[in-house]
Parts: sequence; C-alpha cells; structure tokens
Amino acid sequence: MRRVAITGSSGYIGTRLVNALATRGMAESILGLDVRPPTDSPKVFRQITTDVRMPFGDVFQREGVDTAVHLAFSFGPTRNRRTARSVNVEGMRNFLQACLTARVKRAVVLSSATTYGAWRDNPERLIESSPLRAGRGFPYAHDKRICDEMCAAFAAEHPEISLAWCRTPIVLGANVDNYFSRLLFKPKVVYFRGDDPPMQFIHEDDLCNALLTLLECEGRGPYNAAPDDTIRFTELAAEFKRAPAGLPAGMLWAIAALTYWTRWTRLNETPPGALSYIRHRWVIDSEKIRRETGFQCARTSLEAVRAWRRAVVDRVNTGQIPAGKVRL
Repeated sequence: MRRVAITGSSGYIGTRLVNALATRGMAESILGLDVRPPTDSPKVFRQITTDVRMPFGDVFQREGVDTAVHLAFSFGPTRNRRTARSVNVEGMRNFLQACLTARVKRAVVLSSATTYGAWRDNPERLIESSPLRAGRGFPYAHDKRICDEMCAAFAAEHPEISLAWCRTPIVLGANVDNYFSRLLFKPKVVYFRGDDPPMQFIHEDDLCNALLTLLECEGRGPYNAAPDDTIRFTELAAEFKRAPAGLPAGMLWAIAALTYWTRWTRLNETPPGALSYIRHRWVIDSEKIRRETGFQCARTSLEAVRAWRRAVVDRVNTGQIPAGKVRL
C-alpha cells in the first residue's frame, strides 16, 4: 500500500484527490501539505500546515512517503508577482528535492496545456513533444512552462524516480471558482473580432481520474489529458445565452490592461496576456495517455461547461452567491 503525500491538499482538486484515494483504498496513509486547513479528513488522511516555499524533504523522509503528488500552485490574478512566482517555481523545486530526499518511487505533477502557448501557427493538435512557448505575458502559463522544464531536467538526471506530469486544458465543474470560470458571468463578454478558436475543457472529475491513472501506472514524462471535442468561444458564450461583442485586437488589449491593472474586477479579472488563449488555438492531443493507460475523459468539453454553469445557477438560486454578483 502506498504512503502518499499531496501538496495543495486543501484545494478543490487536492480535496477531491484525497477523498478518491481514501474511498478507493489506494493508500495506506495520505499526508497533506497546505497553508489552509483541510475541508475533509478521511481516516487515512493527515495534514501538515506548511508553505511549499520552505523545504519539506525532511517531512517526506520522516513520514516514509513513497508516492507524491504536486498540486500546489498560485493561479489567481495577483499583482504580487514575486510571491506567486516563489510559490510556483520554488514550490516546484522544493517538491522535486523532497522526492529526491525521500527517494520516492512515484511522483505526479499537475501541469497545464497553457505551457504550449496560444499561437496562430500552433498545429491542429499539440502533442507532448510540441515545443513549450508560453510567454511572460500570462504569468500562470509561463510559470507552468518553467515547472515543466524543471520536471524534464529532473527526470533526465534522476531516472530512479518515476516522474510524470499531466497537462490539461481549463478545468471546469461544480467546484471550480476562478477568474476564468467567472469570465462568462461578467456584464459584458468580448472577444477578438475575426478570431474564434476551438477550445477544450476538462471536467474536474476527469482531471482527478487522470491523476489517479498516472499514479497507478509507471509511465514517465508529460501526458496530455483532455476530451477530444472542442467548443468555439462564441459557442461557449451561446451556452450562457450571451451575445459576445467582437472588438478589434488593439481595443480589446487596451480595455483588458486598463480594467486589470485598475482592479475593475466587475468587468475583468484576466491578465491581458491571457487573452491570447481566447484568440489562438491551443488544442491538445490525448493519444499518449489513452494508448499507454487506457484513460479517456468520461465527459466532453461541452458537458464540462454545462456542469459548471448548472452549479453556478444552483448557488445563485440557493443564495450561496448573491444574485447581483453574476449575470445569468
């Protein structure tokens, strides 16, 4: 039986992963590492309050960890770039060092398909060997890219540790709440006139199952995980009964920059550099994980979108979200 450690164990994906491991009897013990208190505590689970910016290899070693999952990451739109980068990059470095210190057998890292970057010349489907081209304009994607490169270097230098990292598109579902998931509930939905790229979305349950699959297999390196179907941005808006306004690129960039840096969050929470991801395609191919493990998403991109919208509507109807906070 595995002795599992999970960083970011109190996040919405971490919580689901902890419960899935406990329910399925996949772990003798589960050690959580997070700065936030846990929302649920199965019998096999115990959490240590710690910041991933501080080394924690001694914790892994003391607890006899043989399997580790790295989920801790700063996703929200923060103006404190130094802190976010420290959490993301130093947290990744500390995780890898902890795996080395404890000589874990299996390690899995949650990455992102944003690492490929959104570019006009992207191929129809990006595969694991496609170059990582996420730029500094979208800090989240750039940090994920750096972390991916760190994983690749670590895997090459330490083949005795079986390391895999999972690249996924935007995650949606009943428990998701971030600046992208709130985008289509803003008073005005805008996009780049003349650009309407196909997009993918993975349901939170499918993401959890992809991580569980990678924990159980012995595959190494990067794995894309996404539904095969896509949905265009204008079709996405139509699901919310919205008529998006197509704006010239220069105007949209200017508006995004102004509203983001002045913290006019009612209209926009998205860093300007993130707009590339609704302007150019960055669709991924999931053949590798399907071929090597048999995993495939149970829900389509469209089903993930609809599950997310239903959950928000339900929270508004039950008073969990003030009716005036989102536009339905």
